[in-house]
Amino acid sequence: MEKKKDNKSYCFSEEAILDRIQFRAKVDEVVWLVSRESHIVPLKQERLEYLYGEKTMIKMSLYSIHKDGVDRMDSVIEQIKAYESVGLKTFEHVVFFIQTSKDYPLVISELSQLQELTVMFSSTADILWGLGVDDTLDDKIFFTLVCSK
Repeated sequence: MEKKKDNKSYCFSEEAILDRIQFRAKVDEVVWLVSRESHIVPLKQERLEYLYGEKTMIKMSLYSIHKDGVDRMDSVIEQIKAYESVGLKTFEHVVFFIQTSKDYPLVISELSQLQELTVMFSSTADILWGLGVDDTLDDKIFFTLVCSK
């Protein structure tokens, strides 16, 4: 089954979605994307099983944006910082999933920039990350953030 990547965010909770099957379908979508597409630094489905027991989850998927003077990882960080008001520090489980093309892989300096993202979460948060390849991205980064509690 082909899943389309999108530049969207949503927050859903078991209480807000009356149908538990619909909630499970949203979790299935997140687990499928991250576990199936992470090749370089794999995140196995078993590591993500905890999501099925969570009560609240945020999923944010975005592409890096080209701007003069702003590198691609900085553009990702800027976009995520816009969501700090949703209380990112309250989430105890976090997944960073990053995709790049083979021609424009993630470089060490970009990996070190991820440290800036980790301080947006609780110091006790369990942070997992996966890295995959998608050659349709050209020089962009596709970043998926999943937060749950």
